[in-house]
Amino acid sequence: MTETNRRRAGLPLLLAGSLLLTLPGLALAEEGETEGAISGVYPQALGSVDWLAPAAEYLAGRSGMIAAGQDPAWAEIRTGGVRDGADPGGLLGSGRSERAQAAGAGLAPYRDPGPAFSTNHLITRDFGQGPYQTEPSIAVNPADPDHIILGTIDYGFPSNSAYVSLDGGESWEGPFRVPYILDDLGSGGDPVVTFDRDGAAYMTGISIGLEEFTVGPVQVYSEVSSMSVARSEDGGFTWPETFSAARSRVSTDGLEPDRFGRLRGNLSIGFYDKPWITVGPDPDDPERDIIYLTYTDFDIRYEVLWLGEVPTIVPVATRSTIELVRSEDGGRTWSEPIAVSPTVQQGNAEPDGDGPGVFGTKRVVQGSQPVVAEDGTLYVTWIDSTDDDSQKGIGEIYLARSEDRGATFEPSVVASTFNELAYRTRNAFFRAWASGFPQIALGPEEQIYIAYAAKPSDRPRDDSDIWIVRSEDGESWSRPARLNDDDTTAPQIYPSIDVSPDGTVHAMWGDMRDDPTELRYHIYYTTSTDGGETWGFEIPEIGGMVGDTRASDFATNPNYAFPGGRFIGDYFSLKATDEDVYMVWPDGRLGEYGPPNQKIAFTRRRAVPAPELFLSPPSGPGGQQVTLQGFGFQPDLTVFVLLGDSTVAQARTDETGQFTNVFYMPITSEGAQTLTVVDESGNRASTSYYTEFGFGNILDQYRELSSQLDELRGRIDGAGDPEASPAP
Repeated sequence: MTETNRRRAGLPLLLAGSLLLTLPGLALAEEGETEGAISGVYPQALGSVDWLAPAAEYLAGRSGMIAAGQDPAWAEIRTGGVRDGADPGGLLGSGRSERAQAAGAGLAPYRDPGPAFSTNHLITRDFGQGPYQTEPSIAVNPADPDHIILGTIDYGFPSNSAYVSLDGGESWEGPFRVPYILDDLGSGGDPVVTFDRDGAAYMTGISIGLEEFTVGPVQVYSEVSSMSVARSEDGGFTWPETFSAARSRVSTDGLEPDRFGRLRGNLSIGFYDKPWITVGPDPDDPERDIIYLTYTDFDIRYEVLWLGEVPTIVPVATRSTIELVRSEDGGRTWSEPIAVSPTVQQGNAEPDGDGPGVFGTKRVVQGSQPVVAEDGTLYVTWIDSTDDDSQKGIGEIYLARSEDRGATFEPSVVASTFNELAYRTRNAFFRAWASGFPQIALGPEEQIYIAYAAKPSDRPRDDSDIWIVRSEDGESWSRPARLNDDDTTAPQIYPSIDVSPDGTVHAMWGDMRDDPTELRYHIYYTTSTDGGETWGFEIPEIGGMVGDTRASDFATNPNYAFPGGRFIGDYFSLKATDEDVYMVWPDGRLGEYGPPNQKIAFTRRRAVPAPELFLSPPSGPGGQQVTLQGFGFQPDLTVFVLLGDSTVAQARTDETGQFTNVFYMPITSEGAQTLTVVDESGNRASTSYYTEFGFGNILDQYRELSSQLDELRGRIDGAGDPEASPAP
């Protein structure tokens, strides 16, 4: 946080503390009722202080939106939900617009499939006023490579959602609710999903609740968080159990009255953020699995000071530590947290008594990921902003290793030093800093790969490129290699990587190179078959080698995807199997011709069956009633039936992507007519109707009838003329 931002964060709390603490409203207990009672009065309004504000720009994803007061739904979650049809924050319903009217007129995005990937499929569906899903995470069942689970934030619900595919992504079922912790307020996002070897699925996330505490005689509250873990035994269709792996807390232990009876000292507000989960073999018993979860422990420190007789609450530091917990019984119980990283801080709070040291005054750690090797060795990586402030200057990526199930860690090593990203790229409103959080994957011979986004040193106008480093032993690391094969200064964002069982490394990211305004992003992909030495691959369809290739078939404009273009999440997701590569990302194509709308899109290397149509009867006269059935379209979307450039009918697909529509075939010229069906996402299919009797037939019959009438008139006229020659 810059000094200016730090002052901005502190000033409202200083003023709030000064004003709120001196307003009348709550009398202290009578003398003698409360030991160490403080002179004066405290208001009930003290509970309204936004305790998480100093950490808002470091909190990941939805938590940061919540802390900054920018989340479309959270204000209503705090107060019990949408009331009287209200529009939460004025954002969930954006109102109809010219673009919305265009959608009603049958306009749909034109899909331009990439040469190496399938047609994109929009997985998620809407069940509320907030048509936004983001932060997708996918996992593949190790016993069935066609069984995929997607976890995502869903603004239609207060909890995260799951979707399931049993056919390699061709079709999806869901959403299935993934509950937050009982008695909490709702989910703070960051869903991450994984499988164990037996096919049980686990999804972590942030569950946000309230903790009441006492400042002197006043009961106040703050939002706290649990690292929730839900478990599914049926492949992701139900999630009956959700457990708290770790929970933050508020500490008032540093507060005590001075000799004048006035409360002084430190108040600590804890908030856990950015969970990531993985499963791997127990190094002491390779036949069983251990679940590991890492997260960032934010500890926001306040000091109670007195300006004469006026008490104030001042934020003095935000500390951060990467911590780890583990479960050996399927997520039901969890170990006590272990610090993986040093504790660093933004600010100048003094270390606690006998506690561990605290490093830095402008430093943050965030964005951890754990991964487990086949022998049970545990690796954890994270980003350290270094002490030149976060979101600027130099950043470092660290790796720590444990060979005893995370009980202890060897000294961490620097895997890469890089130019840290700013909070946003200069061309968009969404937070991009999390693109620099490390994404880790292991090869079959325990090669370690870490991808991240960083500013290139050789392109001052370029806000972000995608880089990868690799190591054979976790100690010595390669120089960073740039993955995006373009010569532009357009930003690249949110990489994700995985290694297939044969050792092939796969990488994806969002890429703005194809948009002259450098705002819309496509999904790009590349691969390496030689352990990361070289990148790129041959595409038989184009008959040549490429360094990378486009995988999405429509570009996303983040300003059309989410209100204000502020949030596309903190990560995309890629998983690789022996035979395929699966990728998911936030997709905004449905917002192009309507209000903001953000879905989760999917693609894979194998082709996906195209939509199909069945028309009955397939021929007949114009004006005949026909029945049109469609299969393989996007679920729960409007489809437009087009004859030429005219929309002749509309229908709605069901949850399987099918529809049936009965309409009257327009009168056209005789011969074959092409009927095209397009859904709102741009999927299309065509069929033919043969008009046996149409405009041409009518014209011919009209001419023949006219000729007969002319002949009849002639006969009638001839019969009335006595001098006319008699007919032969």
